[in-house]
Amino acid sequence: MASEYEYIIVGGGTVGCVLASRLSRAGHRVAVFEAGPENYSDQIMSPTGGPLLHATEWEYGWKSVKQAHLGNREIANYGGKILSGSSAVNYGLWARGHSVDFDDWARIVGDDRWNYANLLKYFKRSETFHDRGATASVDQHGYDGPIANFSGLRKYPLKEKTLKAVIQSGIEYTSDGNDGNPLGVAPFTDNVKNALRQPAGLAYDLSQATVFTNAVVARVDIDQQTKSATGITLDDGRTFKAKEVLVCAGAIKTPQILMLSGIGPRDHLQSLGITTIVDLPVGQNFHDHISGSMFWKLRNPEQGLAMGSPNFNDPSFRTGMPFDWIITLALPDEVLSPAATVDGTSINATYGSGLRGHVEILMPYAPIASAGTPYRIPPDGTHVATPVVILLPTSRGSITLASTNVADDPILDPNYLATEIDRTIMRQGFRAAIRIMETPEALTYVEHETPPPGYPRLTSSCTDEEIDARLAHVGASMFQNAGTASMGTVVDTDCRVKGIQGLRVADASIIPVSIASHYQAGVYAIAERIADIILGNK
Repeated sequence: MASEYEYIIVGGGTVGCVLASRLSRAGHRVAVFEAGPENYSDQIMSPTGGPLLHATEWEYGWKSVKQAHLGNREIANYGGKILSGSSAVNYGLWARGHSVDFDDWARIVGDDRWNYANLLKYFKRSETFHDRGATASVDQHGYDGPIANFSGLRKYPLKEKTLKAVIQSGIEYTSDGNDGNPLGVAPFTDNVKNALRQPAGLAYDLSQATVFTNAVVARVDIDQQTKSATGITLDDGRTFKAKEVLVCAGAIKTPQILMLSGIGPRDHLQSLGITTIVDLPVGQNFHDHISGSMFWKLRNPEQGLAMGSPNFNDPSFRTGMPFDWIITLALPDEVLSPAATVDGTSINATYGSGLRGHVEILMPYAPIASAGTPYRIPPDGTHVATPVVILLPTSRGSITLASTNVADDPILDPNYLATEIDRTIMRQGFRAAIRIMETPEALTYVEHETPPPGYPRLTSSCTDEEIDARLAHVGASMFQNAGTASMGTVVDTDCRVKGIQGLRVADASIIPVSIASHYQAGVYAIAERIADIILGNK
């Protein structure tokens, strides 16, 4: 006989753990099914361990189809396959994003509950903010939530010089990049506590929930007569019943599970012999942030200026990723308008009015690049880097099924850089990073950019074609996948799957538009918002 619960949560990732905690602590009978193991070993808990966890048993390792604008390469993509999900394997960056993006989300779906002002209480609920910077926006932060986050916790040798170089390039300083307006250069904020990572499954109390690990959900069971979700079936054939099923498996696995359950594009499902229960654009509107890194040779690496140097040895440097600053830039309309014309649209139609955070520049004291890029430099203390990240891509891709077996990876086509707007944003981001590193201040500590073999150095005099060629070679995913079960088309504003009773989606799949951030902080707020919706809280 199948076990029965009030709520079954498919995916024990970041959102799944938040919902399991909130619902079970409210007295409901909740079961969580996570495909991966539970593991809070030193390897997982290390705040600098994220880059070392790719291609391990604790992550899904996907490959995209060949990407025409990235050198016809298959691009690596990763997601947590472990209790706590990507919060157990990510790089720890805590970046809330730009208020106007959430306002755009609310406008598109016609529900003000999803605008920034109304999500703010959930951003605050999820965090305990410890401001070590000069000034923080006190009313924008929470001080008693499960996830502690810090800015200015460490001070690296190049901290002041890097900030001076950024300001010399014309970028303004902002003391708090998490107050709803991240534009400018702000202190880097991460969610490390007591020199340890904070996985969602530890930060949120799961003691009242039933947690199944190494439990792969094959499908959601749906009564085709009543169009109601009744429970789930695992890949080993076991079944579990519930009054409501919450799919929280992430923006790549969630659409796969929905489509295997008969919810998705009719033509695609029929091509695989899957009976269509509800015809919805599941797997469409796939968007992701991509990045490209440049590496800069230090003049005096023996001074211990970067990770890998024997003199880069302050114990505090091991308590988080080697960053002091994060830069978010808005590009002017006159730069983007010609690109929009090429794409057959306008800037106002694409982004609305007002400044938007189009591109990000990170300033790590190490040759950091996103996993999957073919060009790397050993972290031997001789180089720093400037990863450039597109935050508001207009290109859209898809997730489709490769087969009817949940164990087979779905087909990922992010369609990176398919629009002239996106290509223009990345070119401008590279040029902004070059301007920083060519300032008088930066040139006191770096010599030059170190290109991949066979490529010219990128300087302020480089051509767009040279930047495009470099990006085609080094561009890689930032693993900020979203949009594949979008609010407004697949789910309603209560996150209920359209046309099916007792089934919701709750993860980054529902995000209909790109957000100018790294999604961890936003996903926690989304989870808290959905918990209140389910519990009927105002």
